[in-house]
Amino acid sequence: MKSTAFDTNAALAEQVVSELAALKPHSRVLIPSGSTPQWIYDALAATDIAERLTFFALDEWVNVPSDSDGSCLSMINQDFVHKCAHPVQLIHFDPDASTEQNIAHYNTALNGEEFDYVILGVGMNGHIGLNEPGVAFDADYLQTKLDDVTIKVASNKYFSGDVSLTEGITVGINKILKAGKVIVVINHEAKKEIYQKIVHIDAQHTLIPAIYIKQFPQVHYYITKNLQG
Repeated sequence: MKSTAFDTNAALAEQVVSELAALKPHSRVLIPSGSTPQWIYDALAATDIAERLTFFALDEWVNVPSDSDGSCLSMINQDFVHKCAHPVQLIHFDPDASTEQNIAHYNTALNGEEFDYVILGVGMNGHIGLNEPGVAFDADYLQTKLDDVTIKVASNKYFSGDVSLTEGITVGINKILKAGKVIVVINHEAKKEIYQKIVHIDAQHTLIPAIYIKQFPQVHYYITKNLQG
C-alpha cells in the first residue's frame, strides 16, 4: 500500500495541483464531489491548469435533479467549476438518463482512452464514488443501490431539504483501476476509523472498495497526519 502523509490540507492540495500541472494537455481527470476535495479545488481554481484538462464527474445520485443543492454536479460546480476564471470542460452523468445512455456519453467523451489521473475520496463505509461495499469490482460503470450509511450521511450533509436517495450511477472500480494514477484522499478526522481498516485489512479478501484497491501499484493514498496512529 502506498501512502503519503501531509502536515496540512494545503500541502496535500499543493501536491495534487503540481501533479495535475505536469499532465499533458487534454488529459482526462476523474474527480469526486463532496467535502474531501475542496482544498484541492480551491488551489486548482487559483491557477489556469484546469483550462487545458478534461474533467469527468465520478458519480451522481439517480433521480435527483442536477440543479438540486446536493447533487454531485451542483457540488462540483459550486466548489470548483464556478470558482475558475476560465472555462472548464466537465463531463457528467445525467440523473434522468438511462444507465446505457450515461455509459455511452462517457465512452464517447473518452474516445477509446482511459483516465490519466483519478482523484477519489472515501466514504465512512469505505465506498469509492458510489461503488458501495459489496459491489462487483469488475464493472466499468454501474448503477448501484445505496448503502444505508451513504444515504444517512449524504441526506444530512449535502441536502438542505428532504430528499429520497435510493440509487446512484458511478464509474466502476474496474474503470478506475485502468487509470494512469489514482490518488485516494483521506483528510478528515472522522475518516480515521476507515483509514485504519484500509491499512490493516487484507485487500484480497474484502468487499470494501477502498480496501480492495490498495493492492494496485497505481493507487496512492494521500492522507493528513492527524489520521496516523
